[in-house]
Amino acid sequence: MTRWPVIRWPVIRWPVIRWPVIRWPVIRWLVVCLVVAGCGVPAVDPAYEGRGPITFVDSYDLSSTGPIRRRVEAWNARSSSVEAVTYVPMPTPTDDYRAQLMARAGDLAGRRGADAGSQCYDVVTLDVVWTAAFARANYLARLPEAEMGPDRFLPASAESARDNGRLWAVPWRADAGVLFYRSDLLAAEGVSRPTSWDELERQAATIAPKYGIAGYVGQLGQYEGLTVNALEAVWGHGGDADHWDGPGARAGVGRLASGVEQGWIPREALRYDEAASLKEFLEGRALFLRTWPYARAELEASPLKDRFGMAALPGPAALGGWNVAVSRCSAHQATARDFIQFLTGEESQAALLTQAGYPPTLASLYEDRELRARLPHLVVLEAAVLNARNRPRTAHYDELTRVVQRAVHNALGNPQALDAELRQLAEDVVRASSGR
Repeated sequence: MTRWPVIRWPVIRWPVIRWPVIRWPVIRWLVVCLVVAGCGVPAVDPAYEGRGPITFVDSYDLSSTGPIRRRVEAWNARSSSVEAVTYVPMPTPTDDYRAQLMARAGDLAGRRGADAGSQCYDVVTLDVVWTAAFARANYLARLPEAEMGPDRFLPASAESARDNGRLWAVPWRADAGVLFYRSDLLAAEGVSRPTSWDELERQAATIAPKYGIAGYVGQLGQYEGLTVNALEAVWGHGGDADHWDGPGARAGVGRLASGVEQGWIPREALRYDEAASLKEFLEGRALFLRTWPYARAELEASPLKDRFGMAALPGPAALGGWNVAVSRCSAHQATARDFIQFLTGEESQAALLTQAGYPPTLASLYEDRELRARLPHLVVLEAAVLNARNRPRTAHYDELTRVVQRAVHNALGNPQALDAELRQLAEDVVRASSGR
């Protein structure tokens, strides 16, 4: 019998592949990271989809028309009682408001959703310079970009709602300092409104005394309003917020200090906030008033109707305004986000503009033909907002503004100390900005 040869195939040894051992906690961490990164929201938080009644806090509504309360009432009228909003006005000035918000958020730190109970302020209105501090303190819930649409808003306002590239709030009310003036008195003197600080001082010092009134009032009390007024004066004289010992800062703060010393700015103005300064102008005791656009509605309903004008400041204005955010402690964040969409939509912003003069943050409203026809002063608002500058953006803004207020207030009350105060302020601002 024929024997076939045995064929011996070579043995091929495949290398042994040793896969790394991945333990369950690592897998779980990776999955959570992928979910959060993919959705852009904290999807693992059950409060994210929560619906129910919420509390909304905002600064005290300075306008007599009460547009903020009316917006809340409009929401409650069209939504179910299950998602009703309770409006809680906060105290003025803004420093007191911020302190109360911080205290409440600090008390609830680490308590979330139902654990925070009814103590949580679900939706908070934040001054544009507070967003970074509240976000870094972990007091805010991060907002989804696609849902909130931040690209619809004015660039500077939209930027104020971010920190480290993430969206923490939505711009609601823009603001920029403007100049109100007695148009009847300027017309009687045959002069136009001032377009420079030199003209403003000359008119305030020469025309106002003829009528027995103050030349110029602003918010020069020792609070946030003073920081804003000081920055606008500094910018208007070629200075900036990084060089308080520079010539522009000395000229700007010096202008205000000399005004107090010479009398065209009343010494009483060193105690004025928004309400007090508006009262002086409203009751016919000042030629010029630096304040926010909301005052226009007050003046239109006063005996000064048709006897005043509104114009841009003689230099860049400070960009003010308010953002709305969701508190991290909220158990009903879906309702909170819907309410923010309602507040910041075209209908609500147009209502705030027409009822109280609050400048919109939505870029589209400045190009609305119907609004421009109804509100000729929208052109002034647009110019003021678009040319406005941001205050320094830092998580330590509270410390920074306090040192500015102290130094500037001392300089206004004692002009001889101006140079020494500003030299020290330049050093103090550097320390405060870094949290030292």
